[in-house]
Amino acid sequence: MEIKPSYPALVIGLLLIIGASVLPIDRGAVFDHQVDGLFPEVIAELEPADGPIGPVRLSWFETNADTAARLNGVLRAATVDTAAGSVPRFQITEKADAPVLHLQARHTSGSRLEVSARFTDGQSAKRTAYWADWTSLLPPLVALVLAVGLRRVVPALYIAVFVGATLLHGGNPLWAAWVEIRGLFGALAGAFGIGSAPTEGYLAGVVADSFNLQILGFTFALVGLVAVVSRMGGTRGLVDALAPLARGPRSAQAVTASMGTAVFFDDYANTVVIGTTARTLTDKHRLSREKLAYIVDSTSAPVAGIAIVSTWIGYEVGLFDDLLSTLSAVPDMPGSGYEMFFAVLPLRFYCLFALALVFIGAFTGRDLGPMLAAERRARSGGPLAPDGSVEKEPVSVTKAGVPARAGNAILPIGAVLLVTVGFILGAGTGPMASFSPLSLGDWKVVFDNAGGDIALILLAAALVGSAVAFTLALGQRLLSGREAVSAYTDGMKTLAEAAAVLIAAWAIKSVCDGLSTGLTIVALIGDGLPPLWIPLTVFLMSGVIAFSTGTSWGTMALVLPIAAPLSATLSGEPLIVLASLGAVLDGAIWGDHCSPISDTTVLSSTASGCPHLAHVRTQLPYATLAMLAAGAWGYLGVAGGLPLLAAYGLGLVTMVAVMLIFGRSATARSV
Repeated sequence: MEIKPSYPALVIGLLLIIGASVLPIDRGAVFDHQVDGLFPEVIAELEPADGPIGPVRLSWFETNADTAARLNGVLRAATVDTAAGSVPRFQITEKADAPVLHLQARHTSGSRLEVSARFTDGQSAKRTAYWADWTSLLPPLVALVLAVGLRRVVPALYIAVFVGATLLHGGNPLWAAWVEIRGLFGALAGAFGIGSAPTEGYLAGVVADSFNLQILGFTFALVGLVAVVSRMGGTRGLVDALAPLARGPRSAQAVTASMGTAVFFDDYANTVVIGTTARTLTDKHRLSREKLAYIVDSTSAPVAGIAIVSTWIGYEVGLFDDLLSTLSAVPDMPGSGYEMFFAVLPLRFYCLFALALVFIGAFTGRDLGPMLAAERRARSGGPLAPDGSVEKEPVSVTKAGVPARAGNAILPIGAVLLVTVGFILGAGTGPMASFSPLSLGDWKVVFDNAGGDIALILLAAALVGSAVAFTLALGQRLLSGREAVSAYTDGMKTLAEAAAVLIAAWAIKSVCDGLSTGLTIVALIGDGLPPLWIPLTVFLMSGVIAFSTGTSWGTMALVLPIAAPLSATLSGEPLIVLASLGAVLDGAIWGDHCSPISDTTVLSSTASGCPHLAHVRTQLPYATLAMLAAGAWGYLGVAGGLPLLAAYGLGLVTMVAVMLIFGRSATARSV
C-alpha cells in the first residue's frame, strides 16, 4: 500500500518550527539551570573524592555575582562521610597562604557554556554543555512534523537525530555525519570484539549501551517465545480458557486490561507480555490492533508508576530522597523518600484516571475519534490493523493439527514472570542482612538494589521462558526442532522495523539531553506563578517535556528538582508541594503516552502488532481526556481546596459523561 505524504501537515509543521524560533526563552534562566547541574559534577571530580579538601580560598572568574553566590552555597554545603561522621568537603578560608581554588562559569563560544574548577597546583576539572535556545526544540519538532507529514516514522526519527547531532557538533552537517557514521561502525565492531566502543556519536552511544541492548534482546526473545507458543497451540488454548470471561468485544477489553493491571512490577515486561499474549484473544473478538495497543500502553507505566512493588518505585523514591533537604522547611513533610512516595500516592490523578478510563471504555462499549473508526473497521470485517499487516504475522499462525493447550502458554509466560521476580529478589536481597516479605520498606530496598540490573534480569527471564517454550514444543512432539527455531526467528523478524524506531527514539533522547531541550521548556514557564496554579503548571510542563524528549524517567529527574523548590518557595503549603511532586510524575507519564518518540509507545505498538503512528493517533484522545480530568479536578481542584474524594468522584463522572455523550458504539450490540 502506497503511503502518500500530507503536504498540509508539512506546511503547518514548518510554520510551527518558524514560530518556535521567536519563543521568549530566558537564556539567563537556562544558563543558571545548566550551571547548577554541571557544577556538582565538576566538584565531584576533584580529588580526593573520599575525604575533605582544604583549607582553600575561592577565586571566581568570568562569573556573575548571583551565580557565584549561589554556587558558593553549593560548595559550602558539600559533605563527605568520614569515621568521625559527616564533615564539610571543602574547608573554605580567607587566609592569604591557603591554596586557591579557581572557579569559573561562563559562555565560551557559539552555543557552548563551560563550568571549570582548578587548584593552584594544576589539578582541574571541567564540564561543557550546549547553551540551550529555541534550536534545542528542533529535534523533537522535526521528528513530529516529518512523522506526521511524511507518514513514515523511521526516516523522520533518524533525520531528527541528525539535526540534533549537527547542532551539537558545531552546526557542521558533514562533520556530524562523519562522527555518527564512524561511531556507529566503531560500536558495531566493538560489539563483535573488534576494537573498543567509541565515545562519539549519539547512535553509537545507543548501540553500545548495555541497557538498551538488553531491552532489545528481552523484546526480541519474548516475541520469539510467543511465536513458538502460538505455533504449538498454546495461545489458542489460552484464548479458549479465557473465552468464558471474554464473551464479546467489551468483556475482551476488560479481560485484557485486567491482565495488564496484574503485571504491575515493570512497564517493559507489562507492555511486551500483554501485547504479545493478548493478540489472539482480542483478534477473536474483532478488536482493532489500535485498541489493543491503547490498553497495553495505558496499563503499563500507570500501573508500574504507582505500584508499591515495582521497578519504578526505587527510582521514584531515590528522586524523592534527593529532595528532602530542599523541602525541610515545609511543615509536616515526610522524613524519607519512601514515606514521601506514599504521601504523594493519593495525588497521582493521571495514572489512576488513565487506568479507570480503560475500564470505562470497556464497560460502556464506546469509543472516541480515530479509535471509533478503527473499531468500526475491525468489527465490520475489515483488517484488524489499518495497513492490513496482521495476516502476514507469523506470530499468530498455529500449526495445523496441534491440540490447543492453555498450559503451553501459561508455563513459558509464567516462567518469565517468576524468573523476573525471583532474580529481582536475588539481586535485591543480596546486600541486605534480612528481608521480610511483609515489610514494604524491605521491598523498596529490594527493588532499589535491583534497579541497575533490571534490563539484564528481563533478558535472562525471557531466555528462560524461551527455553521452557522449546522444551514443551519438542517434549510433546508438537513441533520439530526446525519448526520451533523457524517460528522463533520468524517472530523476531517482525520486530526489525520496530527495533530501528526504538534505537532512533533512544538516540533522540540522548540528543535532547545534550541540547538541554527540557531546560529550554522550563525556561519558557518562568517562576512567577500563583500557588494555586503550581501543581497544574508543573503537570503540563512535565507533559510537554516528556512529549518532546520521549522519556518519562528523564523528565522526572529534570523537573522534580525544579518543582520542589518552586512549590516550597512560592507556597510552602504541604498539600501544594505534594500535589506538585505528584504532578511531575504523572505529567511525565501523560507526555510519554502522547509522544511518538517514546520507547514505551514504540514497544506498545510493536507488541500489539499495530502501526506506530496509528497507535499514537488513536490513543491521544483518551490520554487527553484523562489529562483534562486529572488537571481540572485533581491538580487545580485539590490545590484550590476540593476534597480528595470529591476530586476523584468528579473526575470519574466527567470521563463517563464524555464517553457517553461524545463516544459512539462501534457496533449496534456488543457484550
